[in-house]
Amino acid sequence: MPITAAIVARPPPRVPPRTIAAVSLLALLLLPGFLVVRAPWTAVPFLSLFFWIASWWWLPSGGRSTFLAAALLAFGLGALLRLVRVRPALPSWPALVAVAAVLVRAGAAFVPVVIAGGLAQPDAIPAQLMVWHDGLPSTYVPLREEAHFGAHPHGLDALAADVSMLSGLPVARTVVLAAAVARGLSALGLYALLVRRIAPGVAALVTAAVSVVVSLIEAVSAGGDPAWSLGLGFVLAAAGPLVSGRTRSGAVAAGALVGAALMTAPAMVAAGAAAGGAAAALAWTRTPREARAALVRRLAVAAVAAAATGAPYAARVAVALAHS
Repeated sequence: MPITAAIVARPPPRVPPRTIAAVSLLALLLLPGFLVVRAPWTAVPFLSLFFWIASWWWLPSGGRSTFLAAALLAFGLGALLRLVRVRPALPSWPALVAVAAVLVRAGAAFVPVVIAGGLAQPDAIPAQLMVWHDGLPSTYVPLREEAHFGAHPHGLDALAADVSMLSGLPVARTVVLAAAVARGLSALGLYALLVRRIAPGVAALVTAAVSVVVSLIEAVSAGGDPAWSLGLGFVLAAAGPLVSGRTRSGAVAAGALVGAALMTAPAMVAAGAAAGGAAAALAWTRTPREARAALVRRLAVAAVAAAATGAPYAARVAVALAHS
């Protein structure tokens, strides 16, 4: 056979699903958050995941894979247009340390955790059902005898399902990738909050120390719930604009992140609200009246945004409670 004919007849190289999954996950973390012009780099993945998680409940019917492809294509074109105008700057050493801390926390998801009976396995059933239905299922049947699927917080499962739909990688593997992202974003959320209150270098070093300690504790204690890590990341990322923000758009973004956290780990939202309320009460008398009034306005705007974001999820919870 001539060489040219052999080259033409040879099938094109097949891209491994793991590579496609990595690219898909990166796209989901960058878009559409990258299109928010004034968003700091620490907020981009949270804004992106807010959109992808909330859209599961706002657009619960079938056709999720088609929606993903169309939305990523549109956002990708918008990102290309913005890249033409962006002048990237060299990252500072605190930013590099913060990224390293994020990678340390994310890497903890790939460390095997031994429990009684063998290795701990993440629960892939919710994400698998979401992939099978190409949307938000109404029940857990046939894998579980439970109803009211959408009344449960499946924000982390939504990310795993999206990556599986885009890449074809089995859900059992994409839940591990989602868990890695969740743990990493908890560290990024901590840095995003600290850098608003203290020097960037100190904030990065504190974030790195906390990431190492928490990763070691999880390794010794057989790990933690990655959904709680993602919820914590959302809450920490939202706390910064609420505490020290000055714009209404920042309060709206913070409320949207709280709404996404509600769909991921409602208990973490309650814990964050309790901690924030206690801190505000302790500092209330030492805060100037103008600052107090501004904080109340930001909280009101954020509450409306959070309620709007989580409305479909809250409605499903109310229906489930009414039928329980």
